[in-house]
Amino acid sequence: MAQSLFTIKKRSTFVMIRDEGKFIKGKNINVQILHNQKLENSIGVGYTASKKIGNAVKRNKAKRIMRELARKIIINGKINSYYVLIAKSSILKEKFDKLLLELKEKIND
Repeated sequence: MAQSLFTIKKRSTFVMIRDEGKFIKGKNINVQILHNQKLENSIGVGYTASKKIGNAVKRNKAKRIMRELARKIIINGKINSYYVLIAKSSILKEKFDKLLLELKEKIND
């Protein structure tokens, strides 16, 4: 059965994940993970692209890349979990295949 993926919208949820979750550094993407049994067989995903990435066009492109990564990789992640993907400026220059491999490594650690 495929898990349902939903997007985290509330700031309070992002703060809870930051405070209680695990932080994993990567070359192009940082990942925050928090396992939570209250989610009822779903996976929450949040996307962060700060102004350090660049202007609005670059930040939106980074978010589009991360959303596609989530559809391909995180859908197979652990159920009842929150994932927050944090873009680094190098995400815009890296090939998508390498980003897929990097995220898969970070999620499975």
